Amino acid sequence: MKTNILTYVLGFGFIVTGLFAFFYPFEFFSLLGDYYGTFNYHFVKDAGIAFFSSGSLLLLSLRFIEWRLPLTLGGVLFVVLHGVFHLQMLIMGMATALADIAFEVLVVISPSVLAATLLIIRIRERAQNS
Repeated sequence: MKTNILTYVLGFGFIVTGLFAFFYPFEFFSLLGDYYGTFNYHFVKDAGIAFFSSGSLLLLSLRFIEWRLPLTLGGVLFVVLHGVFHLQMLIMGMATALADIAFEVLVVISPSVLAATLLIIRIRERAQNS
């Protein structure tokens, strides 16, 4: 049950993020730090599509139980890799202000860790039910 709540929270969160980035790309980008570079309309909308897709797949994993693991994998793959990339950005010193580092950890890296945790839980569930 707690795993399903995590799935709902991540799924809806990613969908909202995706819709915001897609329909309001300039406003979305304006929330990011200066170290993100110059605004790219196409890139931000692509990110919106990726987040929307991730959230949709996670929510579908709650409906189609027999497809739960592959849908979860599809739903978390972009988010986890995105988080790894942002962790690499931090390690390379691209964000130096404490507020920017906190933003990256809270808004990008933490959801990716939760998404990876969700996938691990789903893999273990599958193994126990086999």
